[in-house]
Amino acid sequence: MLFFGTPGSPGLKCARLRIRGIALIALLLCLTAASRDAYALPSNNVPLDDWSYAALDKLAGFGLIYSDVHGMRPYTRLEVARLVNEALNSKEEKKLELPPIIEQMLKRFEREFREELAVYGRGKETEPAALVLRPVQDAKVAYVYSDGKPRDFLNTNTVTQYPQGGGNIVAYEGTPLLHNNEGVVYGKGNNVSFQFSSSFQLWDVFSGYVEPIAIERENATPGRPTGGTPSTVGSLDNSDLYLLKGYVKFSPFDSLEVEFGRDAMWWGQGYNGTLILTDNAAPLDMLKVSNPTPSILPGFLGYLGPFRYTLFCAQLETDRDFPNTKYGGSRVDFKPTPNFEIGMSHTFQFGGTGSLSSGSFLSYLELVSMKKFGGSVNSAENHEAAFDFRYRMPYLWNAEFYGEWGGEDTGFTPNNVRRFFLEDIGYILGLYFPKVTADGLTDLRFEYADNVNEGPIGSHVNGLWYAHGLYISGMTYNGLILGDPMGPDARDFFVRATRYLTCHIKAGLDFEYSQTGRNVGRSEESIFEGGADLTWELNTAVSAMARYAYGEVLNLDLVQGENQTDNLFMLEVKYKFF
Repeated sequence: MLFFGTPGSPGLKCARLRIRGIALIALLLCLTAASRDAYALPSNNVPLDDWSYAALDKLAGFGLIYSDVHGMRPYTRLEVARLVNEALNSKEEKKLELPPIIEQMLKRFEREFREELAVYGRGKETEPAALVLRPVQDAKVAYVYSDGKPRDFLNTNTVTQYPQGGGNIVAYEGTPLLHNNEGVVYGKGNNVSFQFSSSFQLWDVFSGYVEPIAIERENATPGRPTGGTPSTVGSLDNSDLYLLKGYVKFSPFDSLEVEFGRDAMWWGQGYNGTLILTDNAAPLDMLKVSNPTPSILPGFLGYLGPFRYTLFCAQLETDRDFPNTKYGGSRVDFKPTPNFEIGMSHTFQFGGTGSLSSGSFLSYLELVSMKKFGGSVNSAENHEAAFDFRYRMPYLWNAEFYGEWGGEDTGFTPNNVRRFFLEDIGYILGLYFPKVTADGLTDLRFEYADNVNEGPIGSHVNGLWYAHGLYISGMTYNGLILGDPMGPDARDFFVRATRYLTCHIKAGLDFEYSQTGRNVGRSEESIFEGGADLTWELNTAVSAMARYAYGEVLNLDLVQGENQTDNLFMLEVKYKFF
């Protein structure tokens, strides 16, 4: 069950929540009544590593898409089709002659999303069968060689990497040089993984998706002691077989979708990482309510432009300080103009066996409505929140400037919500050029992230992102940070360029420099990483990707004089069944 526990004084709490509850219900009713190009049709999500996200960014860079809401992913297949239809309409209405790479992308979209595009009048729409079952939708096999030891992020009673920082955390890097990988961790040496996906649609109300994964590792890893709970991090078996993702969806109304199961999410504008929620950790077991297609709010609120929201509640793992801790959150996005988007994310931990916080549904309502927001390092709940924006600059080749500004309550001054975003802050700034050259073959991205707290303000303690005083495991899931993989007390600079050598072959080159333990660490750790990759669309069904990355770590795990070099080679082949 996602909720359990005794709420305590439910009548009083209900009274306090009445106004907020009515406001939330009224908002949801507005959303279900006022939709934009929406269809009451269930649609499964497009995986976060799919080629279509980068391609949609490229189409937007050529001015073909204007209603995309970038800060809340994954998109559904129907939402991707809506954006592609928008791009095709822009092309036809303006009679544009586009570069070959853009034409190639549009053709690929029309091929892979033809059923969803038929909903928008492109192609022949047929009456769907009562049950549509796709036993194998696509498959992927990967070979990974890794020779590095994952870095740890530990602050407990006996292992103190951040002696001047408030709060505790038990986390590790996962696979060195391979982050944001939906919690899939490879061991030292040779590794092979295989995964495939299946989907179904029942009438025009239900849909579902499953994606199991099998991993064979050359070397098992017993894990390293943490001095806390759980007692080790980084424990890996030689063989693993589990459900990576699996969910069912229910779409009773336009612009309302209920999803139950295991799935990944990415909140925020960052590419290399975001402050609040990424796919660095494994997909969450959750209940999620959202409008997958942007809505237009009624009345004067319509001036806020396309609007999206998500509410979710998930249950975390058993092997942590408080087993089965709940993790919930909400996000809203607005796009007041075609070139400007704003959003806000708020996530929180509560409940769990033995914790001081109730895991009841009523407690969730209190937290998601921000009735209880912030606190201190030892408060009964753990909060993070951030504002973000994205601005497209037509006068600069449609370059995009984006950023996030967030607060973490570990070192937060208690009972002073106004200072939440002024203490323990983190921020991300990025600049993306979708078409460095007029032919659209080259793009370039710069991104800087920082969650270092330079010093206390007033009486609060030094904060530590993703940590907490009572939730010793911190904002983690199975040992991996739910937010930015750079970890706490860190700064990170990332640059990446890609170039299409042909319409079917793309090369990428990136460099990353990180520093951790900058303010409250026992030492300062520096990480230099560089990588190159090549992606080849062999034909309409088969694509392959090869990547090599090299890294150097100075003062590994914040231990002075401990250095390490890392190497990673990855070969991945995907097959799509049509």
